[in-house]
Amino acid sequence: MRTQGMIGAGILGLGLALGGCASTPPSPYEKAAGEYEGVLPCADCSGIQVDLEMMNMDDTGGAYVLDSLYQGRSEEPMKTQGNFLILNDAGPQHLPTVYELKGSGGNTIYYLRPLDNGDLEVLDTRMGVISSGADMTLKRQ
Repeated sequence: MRTQGMIGAGILGLGLALGGCASTPPSPYEKAAGEYEGVLPCADCSGIQVDLEMMNMDDTGGAYVLDSLYQGRSEEPMKTQGNFLILNDAGPQHLPTVYELKGSGGNTIYYLRPLDNGDLEVLDTRMGVISSGADMTLKRQ
């Protein structure tokens, strides 16, 4: 009888251990979380150095901190903070996923499209791909 109890306890322990290995897939906000940087084109300066940190708040929402330094125009970056939303089937091209950075006043700061390699592509104000030939990518760090 004692052997059966030990076998039962062993099977229960194995089941609990294997159950602990199973994890839920990351939420879209967890996938977006990270640090990104790049230099975007600027009409009246040599470029905009962008440093973006996106944070998963509770798997149902995200926040960000954006530092934008206008090269040759300012010495201090402009800091913007707010929340980001994840939009699906977005824009005129029906992009599968777009991140919308919202400022503290509710205004849209950027639309960003996640790329397969983990980087983000900056989109235009209508969520369309910008075809200027300039590098519109923020690289995941």
